[in-house]
Amino acid sequence: MPSLLQRLLPRLFGDHDRPIAKAPPIAPAHGAGRPEDVMPAMTGLQSLGARRPLISSEGHIVGFEFQVGEQTFQRLVRRGDQRAQAAHVSAVLASARLIGQSGRIGFARFPTGWLLQATTAQVGPGTMVGLELDENCESTPQLALDTEHAVGRLRSAGAKVGWTASCHINAVPDFLLLHQQAMPMAELLKRMQGLPKAWSAIPVVVTDIANLEDLELALHHGISWGCGAPTALSAMPALDKNLPVPPEVRRVGHLLHQLVTGAETPDIVAEIKRDVGLSYRLLRRINSASFAQLNPGTTIEQAAMMLGRNELYRWFSMLMIQFAGQRKTSFALQEITLWRSRLMELLALEKNDPAAGQLFTLGLASMLALLLKTSPTEIASALNLPETARQALLEQSGPWNVYLQTAMELERPSQLGSNPELAHFGGRARVLQLSDQAWTWAADNSQRDGHGGAA
Repeated sequence: MPSLLQRLLPRLFGDHDRPIAKAPPIAPAHGAGRPEDVMPAMTGLQSLGARRPLISSEGHIVGFEFQVGEQTFQRLVRRGDQRAQAAHVSAVLASARLIGQSGRIGFARFPTGWLLQATTAQVGPGTMVGLELDENCESTPQLALDTEHAVGRLRSAGAKVGWTASCHINAVPDFLLLHQQAMPMAELLKRMQGLPKAWSAIPVVVTDIANLEDLELALHHGISWGCGAPTALSAMPALDKNLPVPPEVRRVGHLLHQLVTGAETPDIVAEIKRDVGLSYRLLRRINSASFAQLNPGTTIEQAAMMLGRNELYRWFSMLMIQFAGQRKTSFALQEITLWRSRLMELLALEKNDPAAGQLFTLGLASMLALLLKTSPTEIASALNLPETARQALLEQSGPWNVYLQTAMELERPSQLGSNPELAHFGGRARVLQLSDQAWTWAADNSQRDGHGGAA
């Protein structure tokens, strides 16, 4: 007998699960799962799409979403390969479990039918499992019972389990899973108001959020967590009115330009000393735990010499994030900005590009227009970007565009495409590995003093 939730929610939200193509009949297990098909899934990075931030109602990145990459997913659906599907679920859950062990939430998504095949997959506290309707599994009483047992096993291991409205699971979910996809966010939120009061306390996760404005609208109206690709290039809305670039950003951009063009360090120090705010921030940075060996009373000159020109360049770059206006997702955007910047720098180092530091700044510039609600042209002017950076930022062309486009591909809902340039970075698996390293670095630096690590 369907529960009240099962009867009511499909009427409110309809069926907004990820479209799953009808597959041919599932092949017998003894004919499926050839080693060359299953082994890539067990390597994790080869078969999964890139992790995507899971953002809380407070606007912080509290975890990451993992799912099978779209191309791999569609291929496995067409083939109906049970063993390969099970292996991919194991890889997704393993990634989520590692994140859960780090103190953040590992959020894994896949169809209910795939879970039943992965009976040995491991989870733990800090793991959230989102189950989606599997159109390739015919609903039977035995299947419903097996699904309930699988949900119980996950919960007994410490995981939280939720599902979409169209999943017929005779239990109360730990969270409700919704997909925005093409539905306007305002309509999705309006339909949520029709939930019975008995279910109003259940947390809600909205996935596949189209853009930043929709994400902030959802978080302002009671959504517990949201994820998608809100900062990808295709998700950035055109602004009706561009705000001016803050004078602090222009001052820092001028100092960056001086460093790049070879100005003498004493001249740069003199510029810093003319700005009380910059002087204070630099002394705070140099008197942090990283430089605990210094004596009290360090001067601006000593601080600049101690940091060195390369670290000073990075510090100036990161400092600009602090000038972003306050908005619901400010902290999450700062961490995403640092991730993108660090990833582009790591990609440049992978290619032995001598301008790796400037690629870091290009990553920042590509996010500052969104953070400051101004135009990319204004940002390029304020930061005195070199021509190669301007081409990538404003025209999506030139030799540095591959760095920016690669980073943005990782932010889209689908898996990283077959970009031929990936070979220059060591291949797709290497790019995803560098992305994970960049996320770790961004988390460490965004938590320093709670201001993006620049202070």
